[in-house]
Amino acid sequence: MANLTLSVEDDLLKQCRLYAVQHDTSVNAMVREFLESLVDRSKERAAAVAELNRIADDLARRAAIPADYKWNREELYEERMARWDRK
Repeated sequence: MANLTLSVEDDLLKQCRLYAVQHDTSVNAMVREFLESLVDRSKERAAAVAELNRIADDLARRAAIPADYKWNREELYEERMARWDRK
């Protein structure tokens, strides 16, 4: 395991140490857990974006929408109004 040196304001470090004692942990463990959660969230976001792209590609193939097609506000509004008119 590698060591990491950080510079933190004295007051912030005191508050972190107090928090750590109150939660039966250490500042080191809190920093490690924070960094792990940051990386995990980044991986989850990347996976979600990849899944959304896969879904969009699948829908584009099924609907035969040209890859360079751009939706515009007027078309979306017309579609919404058409749905309301059918009700």
